[in-house]
Parts: sequence; C-alpha cells; structure tokens
Amino acid sequence: MPHRPMSREQQWLLPPSLDELVPADHPARFVAEFVDALDGGAWAAMGIDLAGDPLGAPAYHPRALLSVWVYGFMTGVRSSRKLEAACREQLPYLWLTGCQTPDHITLWRFYAVHRAGMRQLFTRTVRMALRLQLVALAVQAVDGTKVDANASGARTYDSAGLRRLLDRVEGAIDDLEAQHEAGDEPRPARLPAALATRRRLRTQVRTALATLDQPTSPTRINLTDADAPLMKTRQGVRPAYNAQAMVAPVARGAAGGGRLITAVAVVDDPADAAQLPPMLAQAEAATGTPADLTVADAGYHSGAALAACARRGHRVAMPEAQARALQQPYHKDRFSYEAARDRYRCPAGQWLRFTRTKTTQGTAMRLYRASGAVCRACPAFGICTTDGRHGRGLEIGPHDALLRRHRAWMATRAAQHWVAQRPALVEPVFGIIKDQQGARRFLLRGLANVKAEWALLATAFNLRTLWRLWRAPPTEPAGWDAAMTTAGAPA
Repeated sequence: MPHRPMSREQQWLLPPSLDELVPADHPARFVAEFVDALDGGAWAAMGIDLAGDPLGAPAYHPRALLSVWVYGFMTGVRSSRKLEAACREQLPYLWLTGCQTPDHITLWRFYAVHRAGMRQLFTRTVRMALRLQLVALAVQAVDGTKVDANASGARTYDSAGLRRLLDRVEGAIDDLEAQHEAGDEPRPARLPAALATRRRLRTQVRTALATLDQPTSPTRINLTDADAPLMKTRQGVRPAYNAQAMVAPVARGAAGGGRLITAVAVVDDPADAAQLPPMLAQAEAATGTPADLTVADAGYHSGAALAACARRGHRVAMPEAQARALQQPYHKDRFSYEAARDRYRCPAGQWLRFTRTKTTQGTAMRLYRASGAVCRACPAFGICTTDGRHGRGLEIGPHDALLRRHRAWMATRAAQHWVAQRPALVEPVFGIIKDQQGARRFLLRGLANVKAEWALLATAFNLRTLWRLWRAPPTEPAGWDAAMTTAGAPA
C-alpha cells in the first residue's frame, strides 16, 4: 500500500477560511451561539459593558473570553494557563476567539471579576431547555457528592495544634530577626523572603485562632482554605465540600436522551439532611413548576425535611437511614394511637399514657409511659424495654404522624420503583462532571468562590446535553434560535 506524500513545509495553495476549520456540528459552535444570544440584561448581570471603554488600548471582546471559559469548563480545561495554551494551539479555541490569543492574566482577571455573575448562565440553560420542551419534570432526583478542596489535609489544625505551630513560627521569626540584626551589612530595602513568609504565616495562624475561639466556630480549621472542613470521602478524610445537584431526565422523544441539572448548591456541611428543602425551592424557581416526584437517598430523610416538603406541596420518595430499626417487632410504629384519650397501645395490648414534654436535641417531644410493673410482667420484657422501673417509653415528635405516612408510602411498589431508579438518574451526572469535565477537585478556595465554580460546571454540563440535542434535533422543529434568545425570561 503506497503512502500519502507528507511535508512539514507544505504551503497553503489558497488562504484557508477560519470557518472551515471547525465542523458545523462542533460543540464550540454551540457555545458561540449560546454566548452570542445573551441579551443586554444577561451581560449586565455579569457586570460587563459590551460597549467597552473608548479610552486606552483595545481589549479582548467579552464574547470571546466568556466563550473560552464556558468551552473550557465543558472540556475539562479550567486553568487559565491551560486555556492560554489552548487558545494558541487548539482549533476550537482559535475559532472561538477569532484567532486571537489572550494570555492567562487576561483570562484570569475576566473570570475572577465576573464568575459570580456567570451563575445566572446556569438558570439560562434550564430555561432554554424548558422552552424547547426538553425537560421531563415527572421525576427528578437530588444527590450530593464530596469534591476535594484546593487544600492539604496536613494544614488542618485544632486550637492546640495552632498554638504549637504559632510557638514554632514565633521562634523561627526571632532567630531570623536576630541573624539579620547581628550582621554589619546595611538593612535591605525589603524583608528577606524567609522572614516575610513566616510573618505572613504568623498572621494567618493568629487569624485562625481568633476564628476558632468564637462560640459557633468549628473545632478545626484549614490554613489554606478556612471554609473547607474535613469530610469523609472515598479517598479518605480530607478537606472537601459537599456539592449538591438536582437532576431531571431529558424528555422522551428527544434525540440522544440525557440529563439536565435544574438546581445546584455547595455547602460546608458533610451531611445532606438539611439540603432537600432549599434544593427543591431552587429547582422550582428555575423551572417555574415543581416536579411531580422528587427522589432522594436516605441521607436526606428527616421529619423537618418532610414537613417542609408537605408545606410546599412537594411529593418525595426517600428511604430511611434507620430502615433496619423499623423491622424490630417493638418499634414505636407498631404502637397504635388512640386520639380520643391521647394514649398509645403496645403490641401486647397495654396502654402508654402521656406523662410530660421533654426536649431532645432541641426538639420538643411528648413522652408516653407504660407501667413499670406491667412491663416487668410482660413476656416481651428485655426485648421491648429493659427499664423495669418506669416501663416502656415513647418519644413522639412534632413530625411523627408525617413520618408514619411517609413510611406507608415508601412501602408501596411505586415508591420502591422510583427509589431504585434514583442511582441511574443522578449518579452518572457526577461521574461526567468529575471524569470528563475534570472536576475531582475545586481549583478555587473559599465557599463563595467554590459555589461559582460549581455553578459554571453545572452550566457546562447542561450545555453538553443541549449540544447533543442541538446536533441531532427532534423530528419536529424545536426553534433553537428563539429558545436561546428568550432563555433569560421565566418559562
């Protein structure tokens, strides 16, 4: 088989067209259409004036810089230095910038100033999908994933550790200052680098100690990222954030299928129990209507969460973390309530009467007690209760009736079916964001900055899904141009 001729000195026979270098269905073209469709209100929300400043040297156009960042987040390039290299070497980036090559400082300044405003781009992707009727709100799923912080676990200290570190730093500063003052050489214009570094560390440690001394402060703090607590991840205990996402499937009939994120959040709490109500509220605000059913795992289950869902009319399906305890023969759910006389009847037929109100973990609970003598004589004594003096007690909280109704609903075949579907609906989203978008670790530090980074990752994920549908549109015309233009308005 002959070889094709090859020469690295080959010259163009005709000047190439920039537009010919990127295929018509390339994701870079979709990003360009998305950015070009942003109206004045969207740019103003990001704090960007498209008119520019008439004075000074010409600046790079915001459309080019925003396109580079959005496309970078879609393809796993989130570093300003790597984006600079991509703008010089990769055809999609050259096409997006019109063969201009912004440096990493220009790219970083644009991102640093406007990344908080870029969060509104996420809502725009959701509303664009709604106008194209691509979001199926029959069911949605919520979940959280731990994402490593841009910090080392070795720099996480408690108060005692910080004081030991402060003593070492103070000693090192004293030694360096003594060495500097003992010499005959003239005093330098600037502090020596080693001394300046240790003085900065001393200030940092003192600030961290002051933070830990506050009554509501955590017990540990990281000197690199003070907002990042230690969390248990699959790779061990390390500084991390709890990133949340609400996910809805693409409507049936849309070519390619897929998932869309309808709400995002980042919290410094490793537990998910308090995150369900705010995630539901954010998803409803973005879509304009609540989903028919929301599916969550056991980490979100609590009486307070169920009460908040009931007040807003949200229907949820989520198992309990204490599912094994429910199988016990003398679980409190097996005690029947008689409202007329405000008492409970145990499985053995004995009555438990209201005795007093007590506070457990900040919640007012009604305590019901059986007779100690009756319990001691019961064959179930030792299994139902071991309190021979007071007898079996039941603590009934304000959400107990709601919890019982939810358990009855969770026992149905329909609820179990949707709970079984939850992993396939939401977990692939985190896999794509971490593996294909390169977000196993946040690059920014601080909770506010991390929230903006996670929102842009979710925006990029949605744009990946929308690009696949744009490349292979449904059989009926969907009106992509009109949807992009009006995506900023509520659906």
